[in-house]
Amino acid sequence: MLRSALLLSCLSTALAAPVWACADLAASEAAALTLAQALARVNDCHPEVRAVRGALGGAAADVLVAGQAPNPQLTLAAGSVGNKLGAGPLWSKTYDHSLRLDQLLERGNKPALRRGVADAARLAAAADLADATRRAASAVAHAHQDLWAAQGRQAQLQAAAGLSAESLGLLAQRVRAGDAPALDATRFSLDDARLQADLRQAQADRQALQRQLALLIGAAAVAPQLQAEAVDLSLAPAAALPDPGAAADAGVAGDAAERRPDVVAALARVRAAEAARDLAAAAATRDVSVGLQLDHWPTSPTNGSGTGNTVSLSLSVPLFLRHAYAGELARAVADLALASEALRRVRDSAAAEWLHAAAQARAAQDRRRLVLDRLEPAAEKVAAGAELAYRRGASTALELLDARRSLRAVRIERISADADLAKALADWQAVSALTP
Repeated sequence: MLRSALLLSCLSTALAAPVWACADLAASEAAALTLAQALARVNDCHPEVRAVRGALGGAAADVLVAGQAPNPQLTLAAGSVGNKLGAGPLWSKTYDHSLRLDQLLERGNKPALRRGVADAARLAAAADLADATRRAASAVAHAHQDLWAAQGRQAQLQAAAGLSAESLGLLAQRVRAGDAPALDATRFSLDDARLQADLRQAQADRQALQRQLALLIGAAAVAPQLQAEAVDLSLAPAAALPDPGAAADAGVAGDAAERRPDVVAALARVRAAEAARDLAAAAATRDVSVGLQLDHWPTSPTNGSGTGNTVSLSLSVPLFLRHAYAGELARAVADLALASEALRRVRDSAAAEWLHAAAQARAAQDRRRLVLDRLEPAAEKVAAGAELAYRRGASTALELLDARRSLRAVRIERISADADLAKALADWQAVSALTP
């Protein structure tokens, strides 16, 4: 689910103009928000994705700027201007009219190298957008599942508080009738107070997670109404995950890392640094400025010996007397070394993250299976036995309260295990997401 959303987001970015508007989330959707609906809002509404998309627009503009040749320069001048300019139009007055056109001609393949730098930077920005979308989708999946787990914890505590209130009422009648000691009522009352405190904290946690998810999906207006729906975990069998301890999967991790958006971005920056190094080296090739000038000295009643029109051609080149751009070249070489080292680190990190995510997903699956198959059935059996034994007077209030707390803890553990598995699968899909 997460991978499909990522690929759709990246493909729409590549084929269409960016959509900056973040649509409002309907109240009906907020009341039953699925993970797919939350992920569908990442591309247009996540703050980091929107910021990176703006950077991509700037990089595309840089490509346009880099492909532009230097503009010619036009110069108009007047020389030998005296008191006797003569009559007639301006062109016929007696002074030296100069019209000059200069054009810089770049040599050393500088225009192509400059475009290469900009284009590589644009490719890096596009990969950054894909990587930001990947990371944002993982963050939204975490926030969605954290909210779902908080809802589940609050529901369990509310149910426990209801059972506690019912037990307190029945126990009060038994104490008055002399069938139960007053100490049991005190113990139940203390447990109820703890439940009420836990319930209030669970409510505050849920509200905080509602606001957190709302900020990530651009739905701050309906944050109090956000309710996360459960993820169908039956669609993720354990066999679909690799074994991070297998040598073959370790090799797959390296291959997958090469196609990760962050690695693609780092590789593009290496290429940009290479082009920048070549561009700095090309600065030692002298550019040529060509000038064409027309001089006009008209005849007039005050100037009978006009020279008419003369045409001049000039050629100028820089003289490398003080430096030949050696410093710029050294800096470009250092930047290339830094970009290469960054690429190495990103490759290693991507492979390690792939293996870690696979291990975490397998561990989360094993933990959920343990809770479902062993812990929850055992806790329910113990709690049912304790309830029956206490009603028949065969167990103490402490034993009943302990059984209830154990069952509540296991049910909350079940919720946490489901949420952690959903988050681990989201992380696994995020580290496996490739640049289309």
